This record gives sequence, C-alpha cells and structure tokens, in this order.
Amino acid sequence: MNQKNGPTTSEHAPLVLIVDDEKALTQVIAKTLEVQGFQTAIACNGPQALEMASRLLPGIILLDVMLPGQSGFEVCTRLKHDPLTAHIPVVFLTAKSDLASRTAGIAAGADAYLTKPFSPLQLIELIRDALAGQLAKPGVDWPSPSPKSDKQWEVYARELSTLYRQEQAARQELAQALQRLERLSRIQSEFLGVITHELLTPFGNIGLILEVIQRLFSQEAISDECRTAMDNLATEIAKLHRMISGVVKFAELLHKQREPNLSYIDLAALIPPAVEPVAIMAQARQVDFRCIVPPDLPPILADATLLSEAVFQMAHNAVKFNRPGGYACVRASQSAEWMLITVEDTGIGLSAKLIASLGQPFKQRVDSLRRGQEGLGIGWAFVGYVAQAHSGWLKVHSDGPGKGSTFILAFPIVPQEK
Repeated sequence: MNQKNGPTTSEHAPLVLIVDDEKALTQVIAKTLEVQGFQTAIACNGPQALEMASRLLPGIILLDVMLPGQSGFEVCTRLKHDPLTAHIPVVFLTAKSDLASRTAGIAAGADAYLTKPFSPLQLIELIRDALAGQLAKPGVDWPSPSPKSDKQWEVYARELSTLYRQEQAARQELAQALQRLERLSRIQSEFLGVITHELLTPFGNIGLILEVIQRLFSQEAISDECRTAMDNLATEIAKLHRMISGVVKFAELLHKQREPNLSYIDLAALIPPAVEPVAIMAQARQVDFRCIVPPDLPPILADATLLSEAVFQMAHNAVKFNRPGGYACVRASQSAEWMLITVEDTGIGLSAKLIASLGQPFKQRVDSLRRGQEGLGIGWAFVGYVAQAHSGWLKVHSDGPGKGSTFILAFPIVPQEK
C-alpha cells in the first residue's frame, strides 16, 4: 500500500484506490492526484485490491483490466456484488478499447472507462465528477480521450507541464496576495498608532483644564446647578476616555499587536477595583449591584489589564441594560480546572437573535431604558477576544426579553510552578 499525502491533501480528502500492475504508472497517477488534493492508495493485483477496498472504503477505484491472476472485470464484479463496496464508483483504465471489452466492462458494473493512453486532466475531471455523483450513464459508446500520441508517458509529460504552469501561476498569485495582505497589515498598524495618539492625547489637556476650572470654582461661591454640571462633565469625559481606550485595546487584540502579558493574578484584588466605576453607575441608576469574590480562590495566569477591562465590560453592560430597582452581580468561582467569572442581571434580557450577534463588533444595541444611550458594540466582542487570547471560553444565557441574562467568562487554572 502506498498512501501518502501531497502538499494539498488532508485527512478528510477523498481517497482514490489505484489498481494496476504497472508500478511506474501507478506512482505517477498517485502523485498527480495528490497534488490535486486527493489521498491515494495503490494495489498491484486483484486480491490485494479487494482486500484494500473492503478495509479502506475509498471514494473511487481506478482499475486496470489486465491484472495478473485475476482480470479487472472479475474484480469489478466482486466489488459490485459486495454490499460493503457496491456503492464505490469503479473506473476502468485499460489499453483494451474494443467493443467487446467495453461491453464486458458494462456487464461487470463499471461506472466509467478510460482507454490508455489517457489524459491526466481528463482523469482528474472524471474522478471529480464521479465523487460528485455526476457521471453519465454508462454505455458501449463511452467517450474516451483522443491524445495526440500513442504513448502514455508523452501524453502525461505534455499535460503535466500544463498542470505545472498552472500551479506556478497559482502560487505566484498567492504570493502576491500575501504581499498585499502584509502591506495592508502594516498600514493598519501605522493607522492604529496614529489614531491612538490623536484620540488619547487631548485628554491630557482636557484634564488639566478641567482641574483648573474646578479649583477656581472651589474658591468662589457657585450655584449647585453649576457644580452639578461640572461634575457631570467630568464624568462624561472619563466615560469617553474609557470608551476610546477600550476601542484601542480591542483593535490591538484584533490585529494581534498586543500579546497578553501573563502573570498570576489574585481575583479578589483585581475584580473589585475593576468594577468600582460600575458600582457608582449602578447607584445612580438605582440598581442593586453586588461583587462576590471569595478570598481563597487560586490565582489565575492572565493579563491583568485585559482581564480587568473584560470584567468591567461585562459588569457595565449588566448595569447599563438594567432597570431601576433591578439587580446585577459579579461573582467569581471555581469549577474543576476552570475559573468562572459570572455576571448575572435582571435587565432587559436577550432574544436568541441578539445572543447570536453579541460577538460581532460594532453592532450597536440601543439602551431602551435611556433614549439615545448606545455603545459601539465592542464590549462582548472584546471579552471574546480576551477569552480566546487566554485559551478560555464564553457562555451566554437568557430566558428571553425582560427576563435578565447570565454571562460567563472562563479561564483555565494553571498551577504555579514550585
């Protein structure tokens, strides 16, 4: 048996069983088919072909008529009468092109008939048609290729050169496409660097100006409305800064520019500070917000910045899409070899359609409780990329609109080396 994968084959590629006692020809056919994405196996006589067909159950069998000890007609007849192999298409490859031989092939149950010398290109097309169930109904007038030479090797050499040129052209196109992709990736990286600087730099000046104004206000008597307006302005600026920072982090993950900086993290020390802004927002929105992190949980190997942002995004959505008087809870727990960060809420809930679209960034979802409040849709997508970067997983559950939601982010527990 000669079963080898070519450069484009895989374990799921169709298997072609080649049965011929001419070793050189079978090897050339096998290599030709492997380049085209098929797996191949070779048998050199009838008994071996029957045994391999029953054991391997190939997608198609190429069968020579003139075999030592047992003709291809006999082998085909036995294959077609065996329930295990009867469904496998059989193509005769033979130098016998007379009417009697074709009639015998039909009687044996063959599905197609190619006369040597045959065209490798036509053989490939015939195999694909057979595997797709598109072979014409057999008859004694089966068409055969008409090569310009009587020698099989000359036909093969001529057409393999055509295949080689086509392969070279395809490889060149692939290389050019890869170069274009790399150039686009560099442009994206440069754009990300520039836009990050341009978006985040103004916040330094804005912060300084805001601090100066607040100091001036503290020295003078101003109305409560004015002071409230200043506090709201500071809050909105902080929210905008966090949103832009989240977009930048998401873009860095998306383009693989930010590899996780892994270290062992105590969740009891990381989660409460991460959700503190959410707790303040929950108080303003009259949502009962809880954070439960047992102190005895084992540390997890993760990027503290990414994990903190992911937990914030989960908790933020649980409060943002909630109702006054509602409930939201962030809970950390261990389940076997996984650390689970679960966020439950009694908010507006999710339909099956919304759950399916959660991982798609920039799919905005409007907050129906506060008209005009909508996000960029990157929160859950960002959490998904964080899970992927740490070999973790996500799960979302909701009983439907109006019935709350549960979000779970899972990280593998990696024991610390002693």
